[in-house]
Amino acid sequence: MNALTEIYGSGLASSGKTSVLISLLAHATQQHFCALVDADDSFDPASARAAGVNFFRLLWVRCGKHKSKLKPMEQAFKTTDMLLQSGGFGLIVVDLSSLGERLVRKVPLTTWFRFSRVVEKQRTALVFLSQQPHATSCAGLVLSLKARPAVWSGKLLVQFKLEAEVMRMREKKPPQSAKPNFSLRAEWA
Repeated sequence: MNALTEIYGSGLASSGKTSVLISLLAHATQQHFCALVDADDSFDPASARAAGVNFFRLLWVRCGKHKSKLKPMEQAFKTTDMLLQSGGFGLIVVDLSSLGERLVRKVPLTTWFRFSRVVEKQRTALVFLSQQPHATSCAGLVLSLKARPAVWSGKLLVQFKLEAEVMRMREKKPPQSAKPNFSLRAEWA
């Protein structure tokens, strides 16, 4: 808590960001009120419900859905700012992963720094999902996700493994891999 975390992985192939997002929300909504700022309205509530997300404790903000003067990314950042200022959330997740990489790259470093400083003074975890790291020097934790080849049994997916590598931690520890003991279980397996 009290830090900006960045989780990134490829937008071209499944990197596991969505699985991690849903698992994170399922765990956090059991004890905390949480918010999901969905910049491109790509969140699947049915998958989240199957994973155990408590929707009574989740505020889902769908950006870009209605006609607005603000573009989806601007809506996402303004909404995140308002949520941080209002307080009361144990977790705020901002999903930028389906937005164009060139667009997210244009976010000024001062914006990431401001979010980092605001969240340090609160009892909130702020997590950004994206295709590439952007807030690296401002983040307390930067995590890179990569999917290993899936295991199939006929047409049924039976195993999906992720590699999570810590790219940056505030404690100045060297980067390390979190490959062992990291798995997400599919509901149908």
